[in-house]
Amino acid sequence: MRFAAAALALALMTGTALGTAPALAQKQEKPKPPKLSKPVMAVVQEVQKLQQAGDHAGAIAKLDAAREVPRAEADDALILAKLKLFSAQTLKDNAKLEEGLTEAVEAPSISPEEKTNFSKFIAGLSLNRKDYQKSIKWYDYYLSQVPGDIEMTVQAASAYAAMNARPKVIELLGKAISLREAAGQKGEKTWYAFRAQAAMDANQNDQLQSALISWVKAYPEPDTFNKAIEITKQRGGNMDNNLLIDWGRLMWAAGAMATSNNYLEYADAAIDRGMPNEADMVLKEAVAKQLVDPAKPNIKEFMAIAVSKNAESKAGIASLEKEAGSSPRIALVVADTLANLGQHQKAVGYYKGLVGNSVIDQDTVNLRMGAALMKLGDKAGAKAAFDAVKPGPRSAIAQFYTVLLGG
Repeated sequence: MRFAAAALALALMTGTALGTAPALAQKQEKPKPPKLSKPVMAVVQEVQKLQQAGDHAGAIAKLDAAREVPRAEADDALILAKLKLFSAQTLKDNAKLEEGLTEAVEAPSISPEEKTNFSKFIAGLSLNRKDYQKSIKWYDYYLSQVPGDIEMTVQAASAYAAMNARPKVIELLGKAISLREAAGQKGEKTWYAFRAQAAMDANQNDQLQSALISWVKAYPEPDTFNKAIEITKQRGGNMDNNLLIDWGRLMWAAGAMATSNNYLEYADAAIDRGMPNEADMVLKEAVAKQLVDPAKPNIKEFMAIAVSKNAESKAGIASLEKEAGSSPRIALVVADTLANLGQHQKAVGYYKGLVGNSVIDQDTVNLRMGAALMKLGDKAGAKAAFDAVKPGPRSAIAQFYTVLLGG
């Protein structure tokens, strides 16, 4: 009868569950009678009587009192742990539940399948009570057995984040995102943002840029582009207006202008670099969106300058084109002015004439030619131009543009 009683104890726990989570114990068609020592068998019988009477608090107290009873046989520790699990689940006592799970995974007779299953719950319960070291230990174990579990991979990342282990956070979130994308889906938006934040906090600039590009590629939305572009610019340090005009054009193309500073920075760079038509354009939109007040003296003056210089630019382009053949630098000014005026086809012609010219910065030429080709609808040509931009100040801009192209 003793073995029958023990077998009943096992049956009581078959199919028990943690909320909506998978069953703690896997159902077996014909469970083998456990091998128990006499002292443990006596405890099992007493605990079982209490459980059948509905006294689960008493059952747990009895099990706690039996801590010093030697676990001499192979199944002693596991049976006692499972009895504790059954009562702890009934009482919804997470502390005792975690205790029972931990005792179970350390039991010598636990199967690899059950150990893996139980480790999942230990990791979550210990994370909930902020025991991050224990949580990480069991997340690591579980993921070593089930590396494709996306949800647990993300949970593990949150545990490592609590320990400020940012490289591990980047690794785990990257893995979760890769698993989702391999299945033809995208990760949750917060995963991309949190991975980028971890890379930024860890000063891992190589990881940061790829994380930002992955983020906007998965969620090509104005707000996402705005955040990703702003982060990249902040990491780039001080920039002159020649570079800021390219960032402004990118943000405009992405529809990601969101603040008065976005508009004013672009407009200021455009005025300074002789592209007043763009300054006029962005200032008017800023006013329409009520992000700047045209009645304020400084804004009013700024807008008047843009209009005046825009007229000068349009009037002077013809004579400027005549000089383009005499100097590559003037040819670049002409190309930029034409692009500023929206004459992208003519601008591309001048940019193409400057490709390979050692006097002119080729990254600037390729980036701006790509932007003009994109506006003309030539995606293949634009992508080729962006791909030609080498690592440097404009490479991140080219990568963002490539995402806009859908590449």
